[in-house]
Amino acid sequence: MQKEELYPLIDEILPHQPVLLTDIPDIDLYVDQVTGFIEKKLAQQKRHTRDKLLTKTMINNYAKAGILIPPRQKKYSRQHIETLLMLYNAKQVLSINDISLLFSILSKPGDKHSETEENGTQPLIDLVYSLVQEINDDQAEQLQEVCEEKIGLIQEKTKNVEGETGELIEWFLLAMYLVSQAAIQKRMAEAIIDRYFSKDVPHKGRTP
Repeated sequence: MQKEELYPLIDEILPHQPVLLTDIPDIDLYVDQVTGFIEKKLAQQKRHTRDKLLTKTMINNYAKAGILIPPRQKKYSRQHIETLLMLYNAKQVLSINDISLLFSILSKPGDKHSETEENGTQPLIDLVYSLVQEINDDQAEQLQEVCEEKIGLIQEKTKNVEGETGELIEWFLLAMYLVSQAAIQKRMAEAIIDRYFSKDVPHKGRTP
């Protein structure tokens, strides 16, 4: 196992360019146009080329579940697309019920606009989407740093295992570390939803 082997893997799974607010059409689109836009922008995130990112059925189900505001005259706005782009990432990890609870804040009647220093008043969803992109901007660097650190530890612990088996063991241990981290982060996201977004779970620890 060589640290340099990580770089093409990371490059393969993380988008080269995030979908910025300015990349999203500021005109209403029909559902086929929406799915086409998302397929093009998120194509790099597919594991297999045949995979579908978001289908018309998924979008309709999100609207029926109240996660996505219903379209107007069968057309979807830029704010719809912003929500769908965030939903794509959320659905990789969270259940539909958890997604419904988490995204409920974006479909509440109030708080539709937010004040910003640069732009004055803007829709809340625009602000949230931009901030999600900003806080995730250094994902590649963080992932590379963590993996490089763990590779050093793994190689130290497995230095007596030789040959192809030894190298596969190293990759196995790195994969299991990432699986463990993913499980912990998923559980943390669920804990946040349970405590701050669920109406059915006692909000222990929340400041009155």
